[in-house]
Amino acid sequence: MRTLLTVTALSSALALAAACGGKKASTTPDEAAGAGGRDYRGDPDEDPCQGGMCPPETLDAIQRALDSKRRAAARCLSDAVNEGKASKDARGHVALAFKITPAGKAQDIQVVQSSIKNPDVEQCVIAEVQQIVFEKVPTTLDWAYTYAFESM
Repeated sequence: MRTLLTVTALSSALALAAACGGKKASTTPDEAAGAGGRDYRGDPDEDPCQGGMCPPETLDAIQRALDSKRRAAARCLSDAVNEGKASKDARGHVALAFKITPAGKAQDIQVVQSSIKNPDVEQCVIAEVQQIVFEKVPTTLDWAYTYAFESM
């Protein structure tokens, strides 16, 4: 009788494991979309940041947009040097803080730190960031970014 109970319990455990085992739950947006989740690459009019939380892809796109302005920011310094408004050995950084609106525009851009200490360069860098059209976000995001400059 005891052997029969052990065999029955073991069989039940194996049957339960087989029924509950299998593929691990999906954590990727593509797979989750098929199970009622949302695919972030869908309709561009959809909110890419559900419930105020932006996916890493959106945050990475914002970072890439700012990175893409590095050459333009470097031109700000070289133009100031060429115009005699900055020293030829000028180098350093300009750190900005700003907000990204749901429309994808930077607003309230401020220089929070600058080792360049050149208003012409700083205003030029601000103007470059103002031209960027960022990813769509659900609410205004606070952001900071630093542009570094090497000597000419």
